[in-house]
Amino acid sequence: MTLLLAHSNAMFLQTGHKISAFAEQQQQQQQQQQTFTQRFPTLFKPFLGEGTKKTIKTTLVEDRCWALEQTIELGPLETPLRCVVVRLSSGDLWVHNPLAPTEEFFQLVESCAADGGEYAPSSSSASSSSSARVASIVVPTYALEHKIFARDAHERWPEAEIWVAPGQFSFPVENIPNAYVYGTESNVFVLSESNDEARMATKQPAWKDEINYETLDVGAFNVANKNIQIKECAFFDVKTGMLIVTDALAKIPLTPPVLSSKEKLLLVSKRSTKDPQPDDTPENVLAGWKKTALLVSFFFPEHEELVSPSEVVWTDGWETNFESISNRLLVPPVVRTLLYAQNPRAVRNWVDRVSERWGESIKSIVPAHWDAPIDANVDEFRNAFRFLEDDRTDPFLDGDLKRGLAPIAKAILK
Repeated sequence: MTLLLAHSNAMFLQTGHKISAFAEQQQQQQQQQQTFTQRFPTLFKPFLGEGTKKTIKTTLVEDRCWALEQTIELGPLETPLRCVVVRLSSGDLWVHNPLAPTEEFFQLVESCAADGGEYAPSSSSASSSSSARVASIVVPTYALEHKIFARDAHERWPEAEIWVAPGQFSFPVENIPNAYVYGTESNVFVLSESNDEARMATKQPAWKDEINYETLDVGAFNVANKNIQIKECAFFDVKTGMLIVTDALAKIPLTPPVLSSKEKLLLVSKRSTKDPQPDDTPENVLAGWKKTALLVSFFFPEHEELVSPSEVVWTDGWETNFESISNRLLVPPVVRTLLYAQNPRAVRNWVDRVSERWGESIKSIVPAHWDAPIDANVDEFRNAFRFLEDDRTDPFLDGDLKRGLAPIAKAILK
C-alpha cells in the first residue's frame, strides 16, 4: 500500500511538472508572437525599439470585414487603436491602418483570407504568409501612429500596393525617400481627392468600385517654417454600408475596452496621486476608465487639480464631465478644437460630399480609436458636425477646455 501511494505521488508530481512546463512553453510562445520592433520614434510606448502588443480580432461583417485592435499607450493612459481588414470580392485583402508588426497581428490579418476568417495560430510565419492575399495596405492620414508600421506590413506582404493619403510630410529631415519610409519606391501611390469619376485626375486603386473614398482637408501645421496642409481619407465599403474613418469621428464607450490594463486603470482612478493603489473593484476600474477618457480627450480636464508640485487631486464632478462626451458619436475634442477649427468650410465640404455621395447607404461607422462598430446613419453622421455651422452648438464644457486645448488652440489659430 505504501509503495502504491508513493508511486501515485510520483506520477502526480511528474504530471504536474509536465503541465507546468507546457504552460511555460505556451507563455513563451505567446510572448514571441506579441513582440515587435518599432523602427521609427513616436510619443507612444515603446517609443523606439522592442515592445509587446496583444492583438484581438473581431468580426464586423461576416465573411467581409474585420477589426484588429491593439492599444496605444502613453504612461498609464491607453486607448484602442484599430486596423480594418476587408476581403474584396476577388478574395484579396485590403488592410487599413496596419498595427504594430507582431507575428500575432500578421497571422490574424492573414486569417481573414480563409473561409469564415477563422484564425489558426502558427509558429511559422512562412507557412501563414504564403497563403495570404494582402493586395493593398492603406495609410489613411499623416499621424505617426497610423503610418509607422506600413513598412513592416509591406515587408510581410511585398506584393501589396501601398496607398497613402495626400499631405504626407517628414520632419526634421524633409523629402525622405519612400524606400526608407515604406520599404519600396515603386509600389507607393497617393490617393486623390476622391475616386468619384467626376473628380478623378490620377491613378486610382483597383478596389475603387468596391471601396470608395473621399479626402478631407484636416487643417495645417507649420513644419520647418512651411505651411503643410494635412489630410485624412475616409473610405466607404459599398457592399456593407460601412464608413471607415481614422480620427474624424469617435464614440467613447461607457465601460473599459477589452484590452485595457486593470493595473493602469486602477492607478488612474486614484483621487490623489499620493493615495495607495486602490483595490481591484469594478467601481475603481470604471473610475479609472472615465478619468482616462477625460485625460486623453482634454489633456488637463476640469476636475484634475495640481495642488502641489508633487500631488494631483481629482475634485468632485468629473463624472458629469465624462457623461458629456461618452456614448455618443462626436468629433474628438482634440480634432475639433485644434484641427477642424482652422478651416470649417473645408470640413463642411467633406461632410457634404460624404452625405450626398453615400447618404442613405451609410449603415455603420468604424473609427481607428475608441469604440467600433458604431451603428449610425447619414443623419447621425451630419449631426456630429453640426458645430461647423455655429461653434456654440454642442460645445464641450469650458472647464475641460480652458487649461489644455483652449490655450493650444489660441496659439495655433492665429
